[in-house]
Amino acid sequence: MSLATAAVMTAVLGACGSGSDSDGGNASSGGSGADKGVTVAGVTITKDDDLAAMVPKDVADKGELTAIVYDNAPADTFVDEDGKITGWGPEFGEAVSALLGLKWAPEASGAFDTFIPSIQNGRYITGPWASLTVLPERLKVVDIVAVHENSTGVMTNEDSDLTISTPEDLCGLNVAALAGSSFISQLEEVSTTCTDAGKKAPTVKAYPQQAAAQLAVKNGRADAFATAKGQLAWLLRETKGFKLQPLDYQPALEGIGVSKTSGMTEPIAAAMDKLMEDGTYETILKKWDVDFGLLDKSQINPTS
Repeated sequence: MSLATAAVMTAVLGACGSGSDSDGGNASSGGSGADKGVTVAGVTITKDDDLAAMVPKDVADKGELTAIVYDNAPADTFVDEDGKITGWGPEFGEAVSALLGLKWAPEASGAFDTFIPSIQNGRYITGPWASLTVLPERLKVVDIVAVHENSTGVMTNEDSDLTISTPEDLCGLNVAALAGSSFISQLEEVSTTCTDAGKKAPTVKAYPQQAAAQLAVKNGRADAFATAKGQLAWLLRETKGFKLQPLDYQPALEGIGVSKTSGMTEPIAAAMDKLMEDGTYETILKKWDVDFGLLDKSQINPTS
C-alpha cells in the first residue's frame, strides 16, 4: 500500500476507503463460485475442507467473500475492456475464495480513499487485495494480511529534463499522487526532508483516480506521479510518452485489508499460505509480470 497506474494518494489509505454510496461508480464482477472449483492463471483450485472449516458460520452461511477493489491500478487490480475485474490482487481473491468454499464477490470503485472505511464499517469483508500498504494508522482500524513487498516509484514525461534519484530531487516539484494512498504520507515526509535542507517542499496534488494523475503529468500540471513501482512498470509498458525515474523509495509490505470483526483474517492468511506453498501464488504473479517482492509466507498485521 505504498503503490497505482495514474493515481493520487491521501495519508491514511495507501490504497483504501469509506462506505459511501457515491464511490464514483462501482462495478461488480458478478463473482465466481467455488462449488466445482475455479481456474486461476491456468491452475484449478477447489475447496480445501480444513481451510473452509476456519470460516465463521455467518460468513459460511452467506457463502461469499465480499471485496472492494480499485478499478484502475493495473497490473494490481483493475477493470479490463470487457468490464471484468482482474489483476493479480483479484486473482488472489478468487483463489482464496475457492479454497475457503466461498463465492468471490468483488466490486470495483475509483474512490480509493473510501476503501478502508468501507471495510471498517463492514460493508465489505475485504479489499483491495493489492496496493494496500501496511501503515500503523491503517492497522488501528482494519487487519492487513501482507502478501507482497513493493516500493514507491516516480514517473515523468518522457521529454522531461528532471532526474529523480533521491527524495530531495522531489523538492519544489508538483507531484501527483492517488488520494487516500500511502504516497501522500510519504510525500509529507519528503516535504520535511526538503524544508530541513533549506529547500522548498514539493506541492502534493491528490487526484481521485490514476488516469487523472497521469493526465496531469502529461499536460504539465504535475511534474511527476508517485505510486507503486510495479504499477508504473505496467503503465510504462502500456502507455507511451512517460519514463520511470531512478528513485526507489521506501520498500514496504502491501496486502489484503480485512474487517477486524469478520473473523476472516486467519482463514484468508492460511489460504494465502497454501497458495504460496503449492506455487499458485508465484504463478499468478508471474502471469502479470510481477517478478519482485514475493513472500514465502503471509504476515498478519506486520509492524515492521
